[in-house]
Amino acid sequence: MLEWFYPDRSTRFIAGLFGSLVVLAVYVIRDWGFSWIGNIWLWLIALPWPFVFLLAGRNERMSAGADWLAYGKDVFVKTYELTSVKVFIDGPAPAIEMLDRHGAGLRVKTFVLQQNHELWDLVYNGILHSVHVGGAETNKRARDYLLLEFPPHLRA
Repeated sequence: MLEWFYPDRSTRFIAGLFGSLVVLAVYVIRDWGFSWIGNIWLWLIALPWPFVFLLAGRNERMSAGADWLAYGKDVFVKTYELTSVKVFIDGPAPAIEMLDRHGAGLRVKTFVLQQNHELWDLVYNGILHSVHVGGAETNKRARDYLLLEFPPHLRA
């Protein structure tokens, strides 16, 4: 294992806390002051966000070696032996679907992989190798989003 990423819960809690602070700032600006403080319903809207973010998030544990990516407990893909690399819009974020020649597959949102830059570098190098040397199948969105045809003189 060369790189790994285990997200901690405190980051999600802080993101929810920031969301609550934004809601409170909107209340202050909207009312030109603090007259809203006595309204319990506004507090119920503003305060639960740190806990919502804390409970709603998943722990996406990932690790990567020189030629593999492990995601969660059961998913293991050989990044230099990919037969298919496709990018799809999965909700608000793009997701990469990778299938290797051993039949293993993985679909993960790109921002999840990019949280650890060194891990993303290992995965991206494997994807580039699989596409340019191994002839992995791609879709247009993958070629555009992952810049798989750059530089243009490397196209097969």
